[in-house]
Amino acid sequence: MKSNGKVNWYRTVFLLTMCVALQSGATAEARGRASQRFTAASSSSATGQLRLALKNDAEGRLEIRVRDLPPNQSFDVLVGAVKVGTIVTDGGGQGRLRFRSRPRGHDLLLGFDPRGAMITIRDASGSDVLVGTIAAGGSVDATKVACCKPDDSGTECEDRTVEACTAEGGTPAAASSCLPNPCADVPPPVQDIICCVPDDSGAECEDRSAAECAARGGVVVAATSCTPNPCAATPPADPDIQCCLPDDSGTECEDRTPEQCAAQGGINMGPGSCTPNPCAATPAPGNESGDDHGGGESGHGRHGGGSDDRGGNRPYY
Repeated sequence: MKSNGKVNWYRTVFLLTMCVALQSGATAEARGRASQRFTAASSSSATGQLRLALKNDAEGRLEIRVRDLPPNQSFDVLVGAVKVGTIVTDGGGQGRLRFRSRPRGHDLLLGFDPRGAMITIRDASGSDVLVGTIAAGGSVDATKVACCKPDDSGTECEDRTVEACTAEGGTPAAASSCLPNPCADVPPPVQDIICCVPDDSGAECEDRSAAECAARGGVVVAATSCTPNPCAATPPADPDIQCCLPDDSGTECEDRTPEQCAAQGGINMGPGSCTPNPCAATPAPGNESGDDHGGGESGHGRHGGGSDDRGGNRPYY
């Protein structure tokens, strides 16, 4: 019995070892590294090297190094027939260019799959100087496509056949490779909207995303700008009227509601403003009785008329 138990134990260890080996093989293919020397395309003595490192199907790094080229000159880097970068040589005729799927520093974006593609270094006159082809983990499998699979952190890209991709719950992408990653979760551009945010002094207009507007308890309006302010409330009709109220010095105009004006014994002058004052007293007409030097029937004060006239009869003293 002990012998059978030991055999079973060894068998289990063997099976586990084989599983790990198979998994390691798949991982090694996904994390392939390859290095390839350039071939001089002319009589030039220039040399160079291509180095490709893949962390997984969608993440990697490509480094291009050149030597013995004319110093202090620019050379185009082409993948297939497409220019993807420029190498500038130093005073010693050396240069380097690096691409990453996640660029940092002076890296360029690895926005192409270099596996199996012709990479060319071309001078300013249009002549090819160096050419090379690189593959990692063997040649690219034409039966596989980029498969976008759901993941805890989003969507990841893996090289799968269409059948395997569907069976694993993925979505086959139109791209034939995960370089560049066609499954990258590119957030849609955030388009600000006009949001009327409640404020102590009323509604304030702000540019916000729809989510931010909702989070602040705002209201999305159809306007495209905060100028003029679409959140300004339409002022209600003014209920006050011009009320002429009696005062010690006459009549005073004050803003009152019709009810208040009546309760205080005022006169409702209707809606409007107290400037100019509609309650100003009309000046009393002047007194015209007997003040005119040319009027009156008695003739007093008139020269040449009446009994008091200097030319008439005067009493004798």
